[in-house]
Formats: sequence, C-alpha cells, structure tokens
Amino acid sequence: MTPIDIPATIARMTLEEKIGQCLVIGFVGSVATPEILRRIREFKPAGVRVGMTMRTKTAVHDPYATSREHAGRVIRRPRFGVKDFIPGIPAPHCTAGQWCAYLNELKRAALGNPAAIPLHITVDMEGENSADFPHGGMRFFPACMGIGATGDPELARRAARAAGRELKSLGVSWIHSPVLDVNTNALNPEIGVRSYSSDPDTAARFALKALEGFRESGIITTGKHFPGRGASTQDAHGELPVIDLPEAELRRHLIPYRTLIDAGLPCIMTAHTAYPAYDPSGRAATLSRPILTGLLKTELGFKGVITTDDITMGGIVAEFEVADACIEALAAGADLVLFRDESNLLDEVFPQLVDAVKSGRLPLERIEDAVARVLRVKAEYNLWESGGIQDPAHAADGINDPEVRDTAAEAARRTVSILRNAAGVLPLPCDRRILLVEQIAPLHRLVNSQECHPGLLWENCFRYSDQVGMVETEMSFTESDRERVRARLDEADLIVTTNYYYRRGSAGSDFVRELAAEVKARGKTLVVVTNNPYEHINPPEYETVVLTYGNSPESIREVAAKLFENQ
Repeated sequence: MTPIDIPATIARMTLEEKIGQCLVIGFVGSVATPEILRRIREFKPAGVRVGMTMRTKTAVHDPYATSREHAGRVIRRPRFGVKDFIPGIPAPHCTAGQWCAYLNELKRAALGNPAAIPLHITVDMEGENSADFPHGGMRFFPACMGIGATGDPELARRAARAAGRELKSLGVSWIHSPVLDVNTNALNPEIGVRSYSSDPDTAARFALKALEGFRESGIITTGKHFPGRGASTQDAHGELPVIDLPEAELRRHLIPYRTLIDAGLPCIMTAHTAYPAYDPSGRAATLSRPILTGLLKTELGFKGVITTDDITMGGIVAEFEVADACIEALAAGADLVLFRDESNLLDEVFPQLVDAVKSGRLPLERIEDAVARVLRVKAEYNLWESGGIQDPAHAADGINDPEVRDTAAEAARRTVSILRNAAGVLPLPCDRRILLVEQIAPLHRLVNSQECHPGLLWENCFRYSDQVGMVETEMSFTESDRERVRARLDEADLIVTTNYYYRRGSAGSDFVRELAAEVKARGKTLVVVTNNPYEHINPPEYETVVLTYGNSPESIREVAAKLFENQ
C-alpha cells in the first residue's frame, strides 16, 4: 500500500477539487479530445468510465440524460467541443497498446492538476456481451450464470483473475463487477444471466471467489446493484423499478453483500430501484439515506466506497433533475456519482454541486468523508505508484497470457451444454442439408475481427459439414429478416436457429416460437441455440436446445461441437 496522508491531502484541496473527487465521468472512444482533457483539468474527477462500445453516447442527446421541464423534457444538443457524431457508427478499432497510450494521456492530465490525485479508469466487463474494450484480441468469458452452473466456484476465481489480468495490463484500474444480484425472477429483463444464481448462498460463494480473482489481478472491484435487483420485473435504464417485497424476503438478497463486505469488498454500486420495505418514501436506493447510510454503512458496516450506477439513467431522471439527483445521492451516502453522459450537462451540474455545499444543503463533512473513502481505496490498490501509468509496449501482456487463454477455453467448454435432446436429434448428420438462422450477437458486431465476427457459428459449422446454409438476422428479427428466413425453409429439413436474448435490445423469441410452429407444420426438425436457460425463452415445444452462456470464439466453437459431435 502506497503511503499517503489522506487528511492532509483533503485539507489542501479546494471545494471544487473535493466535488470533483466525488465524480466519475464517462468517455467513449480512443482519442483524448480537447474536451475530455478540459473536463479532467477543470472538474478534476476521481475517475473516467471508458469504453469502445459506441462511438458517442450523445450524438443528439441520450434520452436517459435529460431533465424535466414541466410535462416535457429538455433536449440538450452538443455544443462546441462535445461530440456530435452520427450515432450507430462503431468506434475505430485500435490495438491494446494504442488504447493504453490513450488512457495514459487521460491519467497524465489528472496528475497535472494541483492535488495530483491519480485518475482511476473503470469499465464494465461482466461476461457474455459486456465488453467495454472489445479489441486487441481480448478474451471474453461466459455470463456469470454460466460460471455458476458449473458448480465450481474456483472457476469464478480464475475467470475473474484472467479478465482482471487483461484489463490491468491495458491500464484499467477499477471494474464494475462482480454482479451480486440474486436473480429470483425468471422474467427479470435486466439481470437474468448476469447473476451467478437464483440462490443467495450460491451467488455469494461464486461472487466471493470472483472477488478473490480480481484482487489477485490487482484490480478494484464493485459489487452491484445494492440492495439487490434480482427480483425486479422492470429495467432501471428506462424507468424506476419498484421491488415491493416483504423485508424478510429482501434481506435474503443481502447475503452476497454481507459475505463480500466481510471479505473486504472495496466498492458497491447502488440500484436505481425503490424498496418500500426499506424506505417507504419510494425513493430509489441511490437517493435513499435509510438504505445507503442506514442499511449499508451502519447496519452492514461497509467501510468502502459507494458508487451510484449511471446517474443519468431513466430510473433517476424520470423523477429528478440530474443536478438534484447528484446532490441527493451524495447526501444519502454515495461517495462517487457515476456520470456517463458526454453532453454539456456536466457544465450545468458541477456548479450546482458546489453551490449545494456552500448553501449547506450538502454538508461539507459528507463530501470530505466521501473523498477520504475514495482515496483510501486508491491507496490500498497502489494507484499512487506512477499514477497508474502503464507501458503501452506491455499492454497486451494480459491478453496474450497463456493462463488467460487457457481459462477462457476451459470456461467456454464447461458452460456450453445440451439443454434438451428429447427426440435424439443431436448430433446432427454431416451429410444432410441444414439451414442455420443466425442472429448477429452484440459481441460479434462490436469486435468484428477475423476471429470474432457476425456469422461466427456458421463458420464453425464448416469444421463438420459443408452442407450448412445460413440466413443472418438482427437480434430482433426484423420483418425483412422474417421474410428472408421463411423464403428459405424449403432448402433443408433440418433448421438450426439462434434464440439470443439481449437486455439492451429487443429479443426475437416471438419469431422463434412462430418459426418452431411453422417448421413443425412442414414436417421439418428445429434445433434452437440459446443464451438463456429460462422456460419463457425456451418453452417445452423446443425439443432440441443447445445452451451457451457466452458468444466468445471459444464458446461458439463449443456450440458447434455440441451440434455435430457424438456426446
């Protein structure tokens, strides 16, 4: 642990610097624009949440990041140095070294500030389609539920260690994992396979091992989403969910948190969800003092950092102005506010945070306590050593580590399975014509490299048969997709279709049900490849189902093997 006098450091800081150290701001891409460098110099944030998964979050303006104005919403369009790109165009590919050098530029800008507090870099990398940096040959791991389904918590440790090893070499210091939600609701649209288990004790065992693995790699971890989103039927990205369960039932969802807090979990992320049994006011946990200070800090004794989820998500801005939400979150007990919006909104919000402290609405003592908690975690994880600067020449060391490669292959092998083979259709014959209907998995679209790209399952089928045709579709099965599939059903008696669920886009399960009925009516055979084990995605009439919890090249190879090899 790097020695640092935290009280003395805080005493030297201006109010504006203290406010900045309660913020993590968002930035997408691989170019350090004058705007992001200005924000680091002017607002002096604690960290930057980075990513490559979209070219810009605010091409016009993210609908989540809008404030209320009477019955309508204020639409803020980008100004001056803020990106105003066409949405939907991917960020440019870059090597691991190039991305590391870009992150170093952000870090050096922070070290040039008066307090010289190192900037932490944070990402999402949960597994399956969650990959904020998908380039440079990154190895990807199955969703948490797949790891949990193996019954081997040690695999959770090794998978987390491998993912952390990759990220640490790139220059990432903080990860928004592990997921501690216990998915007790099969219809949950937001958590699902992101959870290790529907059983709280099992989820706790696997998450604890994941914490160990991330810690071994030297990366700061964030348990989420407190006090538990697994029972929800709503998605907090678009609205404020309410989990109206008895307190005794809600407290079972705290078991993973209790377990990891006892093990020294450094950070916890809040849920943009209301829990009337904990706080009858109906406020989201993110803004609830009874939940954050009363339950988490006082009762559970959490001494680490509390970070909000993205404060500009629909679950918050549906009810609060963004500045008010930031103020209320900090007052409730949050130590970091995650502010992923890239518009000019931060220029409006920051002065209001400063004014809230000056007016006494937001106590200075609360801000200084938050800053102290953040600085302690940074010191514990040695961010003061060279400010977290990494050598770009070694940025791919984690990606190329044989242990990482082998762990990715093992995780894929152990998490792909045959869910059903009632009619004994599998293995598929190699000498008969097969039509594959393959959705474009989000990970394949993001990566789009020679190793990982749309059509990857089709390509892997070539190892077994040259009699496989393919129709590529969007995840949601557009009308055009549906027409194209139906037009080709007579080409083969064996139809294989993917049935992927993706929480950020509409699922195509309704069409797969229609397809199953039509295939059966034509006297043909259907095989379904899915990434979700729940029955509402895979009803009993799907007699042959292959289950994968990941879309990595390793996982897709295993899917093809399950389709064609003798079991």
